[in-house]
Amino acid sequence: MNQIAEANIPGSTAHKKWLIVMPAVFVMYMISFFDRVNIGMALPYITKEMSLSSVQAGWIGSAFAWGYLITQLLAGYLALRFGPRLLIGACLVLFGGIAVATGFARTFEELLAIRFLLGLAEGPIYAATSMLLAQWFIKSERGRAFGIWNLSVAAGGFLAGPVSAAILAHHDWRMMMVIEGAPAWLFCLIWFWAIPKSLKSAKWLAASDREAIDHSLATEQALHGDKATDSWVTTFKEPSVWLLMLGFSCSQIILYGLTLWLPTIFKTHEHLSGMTVGLLSGAPFIMAMFGAYYITHRSDKHGQERRLHAAIPMIIIGLMLTALANIPDRLLAVQICLILLVGFMMKMPTPLISSYLTEILPLRRAIPAVGVVIGGGSFLGQFLGPLLIGYLKSLSPGFGSSFLALGVLGIVGGSLLLAARANKKVLAPTLAASASS
Repeated sequence: MNQIAEANIPGSTAHKKWLIVMPAVFVMYMISFFDRVNIGMALPYITKEMSLSSVQAGWIGSAFAWGYLITQLLAGYLALRFGPRLLIGACLVLFGGIAVATGFARTFEELLAIRFLLGLAEGPIYAATSMLLAQWFIKSERGRAFGIWNLSVAAGGFLAGPVSAAILAHHDWRMMMVIEGAPAWLFCLIWFWAIPKSLKSAKWLAASDREAIDHSLATEQALHGDKATDSWVTTFKEPSVWLLMLGFSCSQIILYGLTLWLPTIFKTHEHLSGMTVGLLSGAPFIMAMFGAYYITHRSDKHGQERRLHAAIPMIIIGLMLTALANIPDRLLAVQICLILLVGFMMKMPTPLISSYLTEILPLRRAIPAVGVVIGGGSFLGQFLGPLLIGYLKSLSPGFGSSFLALGVLGIVGGSLLLAARANKKVLAPTLAASASS
């Protein structure tokens, strides 16, 4: 029997974790992603002020990835060592200060260094959040929990456009960075107030609900048959971990390439106002919110199937981007429609991949695996995405070749995710338990 059934019993308090933990996680990650991608709105102004080439502009977008990689690879160890609550709180303080410092950069080199430090500060957050949610939500609801969390990425990406455009209408890009970096400090206080130190310390949950949730999570971990004496490094002998990382990296190259360059792409249409550019640049992220919610809800309803639900949308994205490469600039409405459809599916793989790892591996090994898969994939995406489009743009006047390259990556990435089947030995205990129940 599903242990979370007590949430539907009159008087149960188990639903409160959706009303307390999830909003805190959502806002925290929305702020972090906002401070990561708002550089895209500032980029045309930075490029003009510092007389940067398109390749140099691509490097500004990519510098974040180097710092992000280092601490993302360490994130599994850090989260297990310090706990996700404390680690995320420290990251809020650090990346808030560094985001503010972006507004004081005077040279191309200083901007690169600050973006690198921002990556260091934000690197641990994804794996730490995965661990936090895996400690609060059981398998049958984890797809939705991870999906709602990842909606924050779309929300942050959307808000970065119009909010930044509104600030730029009255201030320069430097003041924009200062204003948008400060909220992380304020929310840090809210974070420690809202998130309990552990499930046992959540006094807003009835004792019976705490015990039921704890029992379900403990049973799930026991099904893996994990031996604590085995090094968690053995996780990386699993071929599926590396296939997931490479497939995820393709989705991130598409995500970060488009995120950085969409404002510039739309600015090539001179009749579009700054606010319109901001809204159009943010609209795909609104679509991504609907897409992520739809796919994770569907995944939970269909036997918690994650792999196909992540792979098929990526292949469709690849086909749509390939079509976009052949749409002339005069057909702006058609381009916008295709970009919105890409946006709808853009964030579908991320929550499913991270949830998949926490379900096919014991938590002690899943969190380091999430760090490597999400960290390695994000690094390649954040580093190669902006540079790839910047380099291809330097070779041709339009963005057709850029869309084509991203389309190929979508098809390849989806194929890699299709191949990332869990080791049958890993799934055997879970399947046996499901059959017996």
